[in-house]
This record gives sequence, C-alpha cells and structure tokens, in this order.
Amino acid sequence: MLAWGVFFLMTLVNLTELSMSDSGTNDDIWYTRLMTLWIGACVAPVFSIVNITLINSHFFSWRNLVRDLVIPLVLVVGNVFLFEIFSAKSLAFLFAYVVFIVYYVFVVVAYTVIFLRNYRQYSIRLNNYFSEPGSNLLKWTVTTQFLATSSGIMAFVSLFMPHGWLCVFALFLNILYPYYAIRFINYAFQFPVIAPVVEEVMEEEPVVRDSVFMLEDIVGEWEKEKRYLQPELNIEMVAHELSTNRTYLSSYINTCKNKNFKEWISDLRIAEAQRLLLSEPKTPINEIGERVGFSDKGNFSTRFSKSVGMSPSLWRKTHLK
Repeated sequence: MLAWGVFFLMTLVNLTELSMSDSGTNDDIWYTRLMTLWIGACVAPVFSIVNITLINSHFFSWRNLVRDLVIPLVLVVGNVFLFEIFSAKSLAFLFAYVVFIVYYVFVVVAYTVIFLRNYRQYSIRLNNYFSEPGSNLLKWTVTTQFLATSSGIMAFVSLFMPHGWLCVFALFLNILYPYYAIRFINYAFQFPVIAPVVEEVMEEEPVVRDSVFMLEDIVGEWEKEKRYLQPELNIEMVAHELSTNRTYLSSYINTCKNKNFKEWISDLRIAEAQRLLLSEPKTPINEIGERVGFSDKGNFSTRFSKSVGMSPSLWRKTHLK
C-alpha cells in the first residue's frame, strides 16, 4: 500500500507540473522539479524493496525503508530552505540541487543492481528446487523492475525537458500501475507454489558434510528405478523418497553431479528419451516427452535440443539410419 501511495503521489506531482504553462513563475517550476526529485527518490527504493521481497522474503527491513524515505525528505527540505533564503541562482542552492540529483541517480542505479543480484540468487534457488523451467512464476518482476527503472530515468530527463515531455511520462506511469496491480494480485495465488524458493535462505557456499557423500548409493538406486520420470518433480519430493534432508541432497547434486537439480533431472529424462526414440521408432515425439516426465512438448524439445544439439525428431532420424 505504501508503494502505491508513493506512486500515485508522484503522478499527481507530475500532473501538477504538466498543468503549468510557460507563463508560470520560475519559482513554481523549481518547486515542481524538487517535488519530482523527492517523490522519485522515494519511489525507487520503495518499489524495488517490494519487488525484491517478492523473490526474497528475508530482504525487507523497516530500518532500511525508513532510512530510504528520510534521506530524500531531508534533501528536499534542505533544498527548499536554501531556495527560500537565497535564490535559484545561488551557489548554495545549486550545490544542494546537484547533490539531490546525484543521490536520485545513485538510488535508481543501486536498487536496480540490488534487484538483479537478488533475482540471480532466486534463479539459482529455483533451479535447485524445481525440475521444470515453467515453474518460474515470477519472471514478471524483471519486467516491472525494468519499467520502474525506465520511469525513474524518464523522471530524471523531465527535469531538463519542456513541460510537454511530461505527457509521455504521465502516460507511461498510468500504464505501469494497472499492469503491476494485476501481477501483484496474482502473486497471492502463485505464492503457495513458489514459497519454498522465496523463503529459502541460501548460503553462498553450501557446506558439504560426509553424510552428503553417503547419498551416492541411494541416489544411484533411485535413478535405476527411473523414479525421475514422475512429472512436476521438485527436490522436496525426491528428498522425501530418499528419506534424506533437502539441503544434503542439493549439496550432493551440486557437488558430486556438478549440476543443479533441474539439470540433473533433465539429463536423466533426456537419456531415457533417447533410448525410447530408438527402441520405439513409431511412438510420437509428444508421447515420449510425456512418458519421460516433461510437462509439454515445447519444454521437451527445448531441453532435448539444448542437451543433444538437435531436435528429438532429427536425432531419431539420424540415429535410426
């Protein structure tokens, strides 16, 4: 709710600035520029914090949020004070104004980098939990973060452009709001599926204990029984079947197999698919993909081509000859 309040406040500020004609006073123009910087410097961290928390529930901190809202407030109050005491042409005000702009650019860039870093970690956790690439239900956070960063850039550019530029900026914001609202509402339905990945605390270097290597025999037996053919597998299901800990199993796969969970299951399924393609030459490709555990034809063909270097149909044709 805080994020939406800040976003709509920024819209009102820019619409106010847009309503000013060229006959407006120079003071009004400077005040709207300061307001744009202030609201923009609040929006960037708030929006990014919300977005990052969606993919990493441990990221949110009230202390950091308050800090990121207080600093822009101090800067805008300081700028207004200097503007009132001196003038827009005074060195003191111009210096404070430049500091405000630099801080604004820093916040936009910094939180974009922080989001990308957290999304990379989220992707690693995702690939170590689900066997299907389609399980990534939060790709839209990348799109919304990109749109938010773009709006921040547009707000920055609006400081140096004619008022007409704000028409484009206001339109852009009003497209972003409903798009994000729809995605955010759907997140409530996606969360139960993605919760184990979002809430997981990931160590930079998982500790591999001796007991991890003891998994080799039971994992080998699990592979021989071809239990990887079950559709929509995740690492919790496999760990339960092997009567082991998910952390140990993940460490074993990453260390001993030198793969993540998704790659491990995918390679096993591809190997079985290759066997079926040759032993059952009349069986449709789609049916074979389903039998080895892939949820859809597109996913099967993509994973097969990436692993083998050619499509399933071409591979079968080539090797049958």
